[in-house]
Amino acid sequence: MNRLKEAIIYNLCAIGEKVRNEAIDNGSYTDRTKNLRSSVGYVVVVDGKVYKASEFGKPDGNNEGRTAGLSYARSLAGKFPKGIVLIVVAGMNYASYVSAKGYNVLDSSELLADRLVPKMLKQLGFNK
Repeated sequence: MNRLKEAIIYNLCAIGEKVRNEAIDNGSYTDRTKNLRSSVGYVVVVDGKVYKASEFGKPDGNNEGRTAGLSYARSLAGKFPKGIVLIVVAGMNYASYVSAKGYNVLDSSELLADRLVPKMLKQLGFNK
């Protein structure tokens, strides 16, 4: 059971990196302050605790966005006290507003995750 759990965690971290990169590279908005793109990242949560947190944003981003993204992701982690969860966020408080205006903030990332997670679970022997 531990090997299976480790395999799921490892694969969710890899998927998290792909999804994070998708959001950063293909966000269709103009990031004037670099806050929004800097706030994009992920955490893998195991039984309510952050197991791994990604880098947030690009290297040329800023600390305000990184801090907001990590803080928001950590705040969501506590909502999952059992199991293994991948949480991908754009942590600025206006991210949903930008998305609602029709810009790709996390939309393409969500679609990518929707393809990769079931594929990973199938490879690990889960039916779906």
